[in-house]
Amino acid sequence: MTNVRKFRNLANKAAIIPIKNRLFFVLHDMNKLQQHRMNHKNLLKLLIGLLFFAQSGKMAAQTKVQYLQYEDLKPYHFGFLVGLHTQDLIFQHSGLKDADGNRWYANIPAYTPGFTVGVIGDLRLAESMSLRLTPTIHFGSKEVSLLSDIPGSTIQKASVRSNYITIPLSIRYRGARSNNYRPYIMSGFSAGIDMGRDQQEPILLTPVNLYWEIGTGCDFYLPYFRLVPEIKFCLGLGDIFVHNRTDQESEVFQKYTNAFDKVTSRLIVFSLQFE
Repeated sequence: MTNVRKFRNLANKAAIIPIKNRLFFVLHDMNKLQQHRMNHKNLLKLLIGLLFFAQSGKMAAQTKVQYLQYEDLKPYHFGFLVGLHTQDLIFQHSGLKDADGNRWYANIPAYTPGFTVGVIGDLRLAESMSLRLTPTIHFGSKEVSLLSDIPGSTIQKASVRSNYITIPLSIRYRGARSNNYRPYIMSGFSAGIDMGRDQQEPILLTPVNLYWEIGTGCDFYLPYFRLVPEIKFCLGLGDIFVHNRTDQESEVFQKYTNAFDKVTSRLIVFSLQFE
């Protein structure tokens, strides 16, 4: 009887162990399934949160206040500008000698900033295009360095003062407006009159010149006006050097007469426009 009881106990234990193992695996699988579901829920919450913030940012961008919404629909408008500029001269040397056998060369080693002020008239031609007239005055000067090819010669400097009155007529093409910004490019021509030239200068320039202008800028729409920073390049199209100095017979002036074949003018203008 004792052996029978032992056998029954062993059989019962053998039957119980597989049940415990099965319960362990079932509970382990349920735990993994629950963790998997929790991971999916967390991922879903994260995606919903990202979508919410993205939509909120998009709505905030769309609801940003746009100033002067009807300003671009006006057929014309006016304004003024102030800024800085630099004047430059491009020399084409002839290589000819003067009466003493010297060849003279010239350049502008450094730029001197000048002051710029003007008025603006703008005529709307289309949605993205306008015609602009901007009479402007440029107050400035240029420091010219003159050097002979003789060994040991010293550099001679001459200050060429020029106060230009320019009348630019240009076309401005603007891109699409983004909130309160609108970039543009411009190009046109201008006539310039030099009102500050001095007859006693060793390098005498003609009083009238024609320029081709090209530049870029951006409209910033503010609550009460439009601020427009712009940079443009004015490239002279003609020779402005006076080759025949009949007004002066001095050797100081005559020695530069044949030194240059051509001299052209160039301006770089940065302005702030208020419209």
